[in-house]
Amino acid sequence: MKRVMCLHNLIFGTISLFIFTVSVAALIVSAELHHNTLTVEATDRENWTYVSLIEGEVVDINDAATSLKWDIGFKRTSVIVNGGVSGPGKSSVLALEDTSFEDILEAPVGDYVSDTEEIATIARGDGWYTYTGPPNHWILPNEIVYVLQTATGDFAKLRFTGYYENNDTKEGSGNIGIEYVMQDDGSRNFIKSEPTDVRAKQKLTTTWADIKQE
Repeated sequence: MKRVMCLHNLIFGTISLFIFTVSVAALIVSAELHHNTLTVEATDRENWTYVSLIEGEVVDINDAATSLKWDIGFKRTSVIVNGGVSGPGKSSVLALEDTSFEDILEAPVGDYVSDTEEIATIARGDGWYTYTGPPNHWILPNEIVYVLQTATGDFAKLRFTGYYENNDTKEGSGNIGIEYVMQDDGSRNFIKSEPTDVRAKQKLTTTWADIKQE
């Protein structure tokens, strides 16, 4: 009878260990660094085009004032984020000048700003673009990196790469190019790293030791 109980405990413990291991693996795998480039058609002068950074695509939004499914919105040269007066999310932005996109390895601590009634946060300062005026009337992206907190609180770094369908010939205006790196686990890290969880490893070791003692 005692052997049967020991065998039962061993089987139960092994199953529990397997479930725990799978759970830990799922937790680690779920964190992902997203590096995307998008061209957003924002040619409509009346309606916003909304983008979800986690999905990496344009999304249909019925009511931007109540939805957390978008992070950033575009309408010609205008840009809003899902926070402050523009939406119910946590989106806020920190603009970084005199630094390269590649050199920003984590989201810095600073004064992140959401959209207000007076001004959209990405329009602050010099804004994201320079208008050349006549005779060309070009829209050229400024060398600014925006660190963005998304609608749900994750961090991304983002830069504007163009305003035209063909940026070489400057044809097809209202097509905004962006490049961004997003960390979807809530951390500020913008580089890939080996996932480690000391507490999970300790718990796994303890669980296995408990099973062997049965």
